[in-house]
Amino acid sequence: MKTAYDANGFIDWPTILSFDARYTIVIDARTRGKTFGVRLQFIRDYVRRQKRFVELTRVADFLKGDGKLQQDYFSKYYAEIPDNKLIADHLLTTRGVHAYIAKRPQEKDEKPQWDTLGYFLALTEAEEIKRRSNSFLPVRRFFMDEALIDKSLPGSRYHDYLPNEVSAVSSIITSVGRERPNTSEADRPRLILAGNAVDLTCPWLTTFDITDVPPYGFSWHYNKQCLVWYGPPDSDWQLRQDSSVASGLLRDSEMLATSNANEFQTLDEGLFAEVPKGAKVAFGIVYKRQKFGVWVDWQDGYYYVDKRLPKSMDGRPIYALTVDDVRPNYIIAKRAQKSLKGFVELYYAGIVKYRDADTRARFLQAMSLFGIR
Repeated sequence: MKTAYDANGFIDWPTILSFDARYTIVIDARTRGKTFGVRLQFIRDYVRRQKRFVELTRVADFLKGDGKLQQDYFSKYYAEIPDNKLIADHLLTTRGVHAYIAKRPQEKDEKPQWDTLGYFLALTEAEEIKRRSNSFLPVRRFFMDEALIDKSLPGSRYHDYLPNEVSAVSSIITSVGRERPNTSEADRPRLILAGNAVDLTCPWLTTFDITDVPPYGFSWHYNKQCLVWYGPPDSDWQLRQDSSVASGLLRDSEMLATSNANEFQTLDEGLFAEVPKGAKVAFGIVYKRQKFGVWVDWQDGYYYVDKRLPKSMDGRPIYALTVDDVRPNYIIAKRAQKSLKGFVELYYAGIVKYRDADTRARFLQAMSLFGIR
């Protein structure tokens, strides 16, 4: 099996990117050097071909507030590797959402000639980016770290899939990638997604029709447009990680496997089904701008959840569990508490089915307001 690791066991990005896939997904354990390696690749791209990058994050606050920490971290990331010639020959800095690079001056009084290396952009600002698309230099690679979210970690506004996340990334690529109908394939932008293997509820896996755990190693999907690298188990590597102080906190074997061995958490396929024709709508939910419809089929005794509402609710209620800025709508939540608490009991009784894994993950997040964990 062709490997994506270098001699030291870290991700070898030149090997992965040599396939030149339109979409690349790298699924591997923590500490494999996914993030560092791809950022080093950004420098290679610029030095060798004058190609620039975009590093995507989900929420704008992460860039405008705490994002300064991320940007400082970005510049220091390379400064700590003095034996790398790419770093030794260049200076790196960030200002705002821009990353800059310059050849290291050779003369004492010589000033560095800064050029744009790339941008840090947020999905929540896709519309604003569209309006100022002419202000960006053309970009080759778009990278999104933690595209597959580790759901075992505590949630926050920065740690969650966004409604219409895939559409937001598509819009940013259109705005910044400068792709035209007559653009040659060699000059078209490329999207790189990275993360730990967690489960199949990620909207990105759904987008690329990945409904089963991919095989270890390299595999092609989505009409051979999407290349997936899924790191195989490595007993020596895992032993080193499992014996660490951090891993000692993960007593749950499934959590340990997810964190260190990048194993997928799988779900019973019996959980998933389309809404039967004879089912009747019970209620609707709006949560973080995502709509859900819940139907009941009295004949087979199951409830069905889908990411849509019917044209007619037949007088059934729709509960808006979040307000426009996606904060919890506690007034409606309190009003819906009696109805939805009853539904929680049905959930734990195992008589709720979902259209697909992504629908289940998003719906259960909405229902966490009512005790589902």
